[in-house]
This record gives sequence, C-alpha cells and structure tokens, in this order.
Amino acid sequence: MQKRLIALAILAASASVSSQADIVGATAGAYMWKQSWDGDVKAGSDSIDMNDDLGYDDETGKSFYVALEHPVPVLPNIRLQSTDLDISEKGTLTKPYTFDGKVYTVGEEVQSTTDLSHIDGTFYYEILDNWVNLDVGLTVRMFDGEVSIKGASGEGAIEIDAPIPMAYVNARFELPLTGLYASALGNVIAYGDNKVTDMTLALGYELGILGLELGYRNFDVQLEDDNEEANVTVDGYFLGLVIDI
Repeated sequence: MQKRLIALAILAASASVSSQADIVGATAGAYMWKQSWDGDVKAGSDSIDMNDDLGYDDETGKSFYVALEHPVPVLPNIRLQSTDLDISEKGTLTKPYTFDGKVYTVGEEVQSTTDLSHIDGTFYYEILDNWVNLDVGLTVRMFDGEVSIKGASGEGAIEIDAPIPMAYVNARFELPLTGLYASALGNVIAYGDNKVTDMTLALGYELGILGLELGYRNFDVQLEDDNEEANVTVDGYFLGLVIDI
C-alpha cells in the first residue's frame, strides 16, 4: 500500500511538473529604430546645442530583447534588452564651451560622439493575463558609453557606465479574433531635478508565433548636477519582428 502511495505521489508530481512546463513561455524581438536627436548640455554658464553646435540630426539604431516567463509564483520573470543609441557628427560651435577641462572657442569645428547605448535587465511579475496583459517590475539599466568632443583645442571625454534602477510597466491589449494588438512599455525614474523616461508604443499583427510591429519610442533624459545640466531627447519610429513561443 505504501509503495502504491509513493508511486501515485511521484506520478502526481510528474504530472504537475509537466503541466507547469507547458506554460513556460519565451518572447524575443528585434527592431530598427529611426532616431531623431535633440537637446542641449550645459557646463557652468555655457550651453551647447546638439543640433546647432554639434550637427546632430538623425541616426538609425537597433534593439534586441528576450523575455522568459515561468510558472513559479514567487520568482520574477526575466527580460533582457540591448539598445544601440549613439551618434557621431561634425559641427561648428556658435559659442565658447568648456568640456572635461578643455575650452573650445566660437567658430571651432569639433567632432563629437554621444553614446547612450545600454543593456536592460528587468525582473517583473505578470499582474493580468487575459485580453489585457500587464507586467510590472524593476529594470536595472547599465550604460556602456561616453560623450566626447574633439577639436583644435583638444579632446575631452566623459565615460557613462553607471547602472540606473527604473520602474518597469508593460501592457498589451489584444483585439480578439483579429491577430491585432496594441502595447505600451515604460521605464522611468525621477529624483530631485533628475528624470529619465523611456516610453514605447506599438501596434502589432500576430500570425501564429510570428508578429510584426510598428511603433514609436521616446527616450528622454533630464539631469542636473551643480552647474552642469543635460537635456537630451531621442525619439522616432521603429519596425520590428517578434517571436512568441
């Protein structure tokens, strides 16, 4: 009798594991993002315009992501995303500017690079799972970039490699019997006069495990530290492919 009970327990456990394994899911996506750069950076009393002084305009970047969801209630799901976000241009300064201890003069031609590329590690929980899917969690954004300016007066650079924690919300709205859906994803952090927001809106069509998305992404940075300020906005439309299994 005891052996039968043990055997039944093993079979029940196996069935439970099997049924849970059936609801493990993975999503992967990639898209090309047409980026429009705008903003200014201030050091002391000097302010430099990214468009007028540095010649920034449009750039194209890539983004890749993968998410894994599992049936264990207490453990968060995981999402990883990598985004290319860099631009390099030549421009002519319309005002004097001090950067990294170097003084650049009016009319000086400079070669500048701004790299805000980053990797996101997100831990989230699924709050709703029906025609509305809602995920909430925490993103740790790790930048791997720099800001550099090179001209006749010298070359200065500042590394950007600090991790930033951000709130994460991701909502998807299914349109039944159509294959169409709308989604909205946001990462945000605000403290004092500093604020970083990253918002993505998309419309998609899903056929089987494949989906095609057309969307808009807006990445906005407002930072202030003593006499230094940065107000940078990168936004634009993207086209991507999604695989959902």
